[in-house]
Amino acid sequence: MGSFIAKAVLIFAVNLAAMTALAKTCDGQTVTDLEKQVLSLAKANTSNTTSVPEVRIQLDELAFQLACKSQPVTEDTWVQYSPGSWRQIWSDEADNSPAGSPQRDLEKIFQIVIAQGRAVNFGVRILPNGQRLTFALEAKGTVLDNVQTTEILNGFVRNEDLKSGEILATLAEDIFSGTFAIFKPVQLGVFPKGPIGAKSDLTIIYLNDKIKIGTAPNVYTGKSEMFVLERMSAVP
Repeated sequence: MGSFIAKAVLIFAVNLAAMTALAKTCDGQTVTDLEKQVLSLAKANTSNTTSVPEVRIQLDELAFQLACKSQPVTEDTWVQYSPGSWRQIWSDEADNSPAGSPQRDLEKIFQIVIAQGRAVNFGVRILPNGQRLTFALEAKGTVLDNVQTTEILNGFVRNEDLKSGEILATLAEDIFSGTFAIFKPVQLGVFPKGPIGAKSDLTIIYLNDKIKIGTAPNVYTGKSEMFVLERMSAVP
């Protein structure tokens, strides 16, 4: 019995030591330096699909360090900083589109959010013949603490690429106003056969006037996916 107890204590001590070694701690880096690292790493790997797990590990650590040096994200934080135009500069989001769908251009994914909880996500897709299309998904959302819940409402398409210099707010207003001079309504299918009606919960880890970092479970698989966005008013 004594040897059994001693062995159990030893196993517990080893496990505790391992857990302690894995525990994250706030380091001495400044917020400015961490933000620069996030932007540099994300932009260098926006279209890199071969090192996604490795980049995610690095961004997870940088996001943790930013969070532990900042005030917790709240509804007030969201109201202050989230509205506006954003460019997605990195994500490990899986492409949930059916086989044979147009390919994503990972360099051209944008979002605009307005204070009333409405949003439009823009993304360029490439057909097998090389033609480029711009899809837009209109969404509505709410926020509680640091969790942003979003539901996709409608789909739209434009039979051309996003152009350098286009103002994202102008593109979104075409949809919000119902003018549809730039984008046309398109049937994209109801969830789970399409994006319409899909809901997601984005846990915002870090948010200010320049960067938004969050994670959300994939709506099909439940796997955690990270989204890193940079403030940007026009298509670069």
